[in-house]
Amino acid sequence: MNRTRTSRWGAVFTIVLVSSLLILTGCGSSATSSDLLTVKQDGVLTIGNDTTFAPFEYTDSANEPIGFDIDLIAAVADKLGLKSEVVTTAWDGIIPALQAGKFEAVISAMTITPDREEEVSFSIPYYRSDMGIVFDKTLRTITQASDLAGLRVGVQIGTTGESAAQAIAGVTDIRSYPDIQLAMADLKVGRIDAVVNDFPVNAFYAKDSPALTVIRVFKISDTDLTQYYGIAVRLEDTQLKAAIDNALRDLVKDGTYDTIYAKWFGGVPGFRPGDPLT
Repeated sequence: MNRTRTSRWGAVFTIVLVSSLLILTGCGSSATSSDLLTVKQDGVLTIGNDTTFAPFEYTDSANEPIGFDIDLIAAVADKLGLKSEVVTTAWDGIIPALQAGKFEAVISAMTITPDREEEVSFSIPYYRSDMGIVFDKTLRTITQASDLAGLRVGVQIGTTGESAAQAIAGVTDIRSYPDIQLAMADLKVGRIDAVVNDFPVNAFYAKDSPALTVIRVFKISDTDLTQYYGIAVRLEDTQLKAAIDNALRDLVKDGTYDTIYAKWFGGVPGFRPGDPLT
């Protein structure tokens, strides 16, 4: 009789223990180091950023990160009740570093592309950009992408600018740089003839050089070069992505997005987070 009672209670204990382990295992499989709850418990949203892409991200005289993206992610973090902490990371390793858990999100003027969407999950687009070509107007005239044929063209490695340059017929001498600042430096001293890169970045680096000018490029052949930037998180961090999306929409509603845009670009934005894509 005692043995029967002991076996019965032992069976109950075993069922409870197994159930508890299954629950814990289930929680462990869905939680990540950057799920929303963990981030909020830490109180800090860590951000990967390549601080060489002004005016979106660069460093000031004190080597502190500044720029449109830096202000925007700080405002996003504030909406989530968090502080933002920028982790400066080289562009060509920024997605692997996110996947490895070096930080919880990436904001770095990153264009949303199908290839990248296989590796990370993007927020709703927060900025729309065109492609641009910057060159020395005292040396040559460039009015369209086809004028780059036969010239030495600088790009940043692993970017949509590099892809665009590769698609231009007759462009065979493409120089890929680890960051766009190095390409601009070579353009100014004549080591290359032009730089293909996002228009607002080209315009920023050209504005202090009287010899440099920049043109917009909307298409190459039949390929539309309109780009949309997104904030990247790991594929499994669906709650964090949703929270960032909501924060971006709230920043539009309360006018903060327009204020940040005016600070860095002047005027009013032609595109805001949540607007339909064109």
